Amino acid sequence: MTFRQSDSPQVVGICTSQSLRRFDLPLLRSLSRQYAIAQWEYCQNPDQPIDLNLAITSLHEYLQTLAGDVHLVGHGIAGLVGWLYARQYPERVRSLTLLSVGVNLATSWHSHYYEQRQLMGCSRENILMRTAFYLFGYRDRDVLFWIAELLKEDLDNSLIPHSLYAPTSILPTPISVPMLVCGALDDYVASGGENSYQKWRLHLKDRDRLWLSPQGKHFFHYTQWHPVSIQIRSFWHSLAFVDNAISVRS
Repeated sequence: MTFRQSDSPQVVGICTSQSLRRFDLPLLRSLSRQYAIAQWEYCQNPDQPIDLNLAITSLHEYLQTLAGDVHLVGHGIAGLVGWLYARQYPERVRSLTLLSVGVNLATSWHSHYYEQRQLMGCSRENILMRTAFYLFGYRDRDVLFWIAELLKEDLDNSLIPHSLYAPTSILPTPISVPMLVCGALDDYVASGGENSYQKWRLHLKDRDRLWLSPQGKHFFHYTQWHPVSIQIRSFWHSLAFVDNAISVRS
């Protein structure tokens, strides 16, 4: 499932994993029916160190080629990159939508995977199969094996600010960009589910929103793309409404 990429996008979906980018496509395809969309992808060079600043610089170089500010959308580590970018270059960002990004922005399925590696004596393959189940909820063994292979590729080739011995923690600081934070109540990566996501309320501004899907797990934006699309479009419409009201008054 693909969508038509725009050369002059209103919305940029951030991707930091070539192997997992397919799970972003249903949502982006839905949004592309109403908005001009582009998916920007950061490819980690195996000869370069893992450095979030390199991704931010690369994203900035791309966004500078566009005419104006854009809505950014990112899942997991891609959402972290979007948040770091919005903090550094708020003038380039119309809004930021975070998907499955907890209040510790660096928490991802990768960090939970490394925790399991330390706690359990299972093989890498068995832990990846368990992780595939907890991330998606599928029970078919062939499907889980396919997902586990994708997760393995992601671990080996993507931008991951974690390692087995060096977990990363990044807590939110105030940013001026309007934010929509979305998650799933049954997301095991955000330990505590709803309570974990509710901590975002301490960091949200008046125009920001928090929306939680009742199901869908960590990749809820893939399995629940339709309600997620509705929430995102509603958020963008609210921003446009406020901006129009301000322009009328002035």
